[in-house]
Amino acid sequence: MRLTSSVPVLATNPVGVQIADAWDDLKLFRPGEYPVIRGTALIIGKRSGFLWTSGYVPRLDTYMGPDTPNPLRISVRRGETSIETVMGDVLALSKINLNTCLFNDRSPVTIRFANAIGDILVSAPIYSEPMLPFKFYI
Repeated sequence: MRLTSSVPVLATNPVGVQIADAWDDLKLFRPGEYPVIRGTALIIGKRSGFLWTSGYVPRLDTYMGPDTPNPLRISVRRGETSIETVMGDVLALSKINLNTCLFNDRSPVTIRFANAIGDILVSAPIYSEPMLPFKFYI
């Protein structure tokens, strides 16, 4: 008896995305007591826009921040996909960081984790001991 798979083979679509802080680029205000709603997006082109990954959360009826939230500037640099899909993915990755129990984190967990690993790697002594292979840090 020969077993065959009925799972379709899906093509991959690699996409290069740039995520940058937009501290000074744009501020958005809305009427009322609370700032912009988390997940608000301002699309400025087919391949770029601003995304607020922090802000007022209606379900919790609060904003967990000290001042007006700043957006992230999201740009598709390589590949073909919609900016809406990319922003949805970035927003999902910023919702909760299970490693640190951060809710409504401004940065996606993938960037937060990469920055933490980078901090560990650059803090190693340069001359006293050889650096450990990268596999020891993950």
